[in-house]
Amino acid sequence: MSQLLQEKVDLISKAYVTFKDKDLLILDGINGRAFDGFKQTLANRNVFLEDEIPVLFKDLTWFGGGEDGLLITNKHVYYHEWGYKCLKLTDIDEVRIGGWFDENIDFILKHAPTISIWAAKVFNEVHTVIEILSKTDEKDAKERKDTSAPTQVKCLGCRAIVHSNQTFCDYCRSPLS
Repeated sequence: MSQLLQEKVDLISKAYVTFKDKDLLILDGINGRAFDGFKQTLANRNVFLEDEIPVLFKDLTWFGGGEDGLLITNKHVYYHEWGYKCLKLTDIDEVRIGGWFDENIDFILKHAPTISIWAAKVFNEVHTVIEILSKTDEKDAKERKDTSAPTQVKCLGCRAIVHSNQTFCDYCRSPLS
């Protein structure tokens, strides 16, 4: 394991103490029937985790079977409940709470539409882990910001595509944040 990855693992272990949801499994503690069930769900979609390190897992089933869950690895975010989602960590620009009743986690992607998952109860934990895993040295982050195109988001009111640096939608004047 690289030194940088080990530093991130240490930061995640320290952050785990502040997590409110104690049913979350992290790092070496990710195992058991629920995780095996989720791996089977991924295998049914031809997704295998051989070269990825599981970092955070949340079983979203009532009886602990793991068919539905949320898994964050060192490379991807996998979600299966009311639909399947797979996101590369490098594609995530921002993570925020969303939905009409703040019931979603919205992943603002760099070059794609926003992806929402119904898992706001673990928002703080997911946000913290993704922030730690996405952290790079300041020089690389500055270079990426300077060369990247402005991101676009979809207005929640009229569904128009607008730039993320705007505070109001040009079309319906709804606030964007």
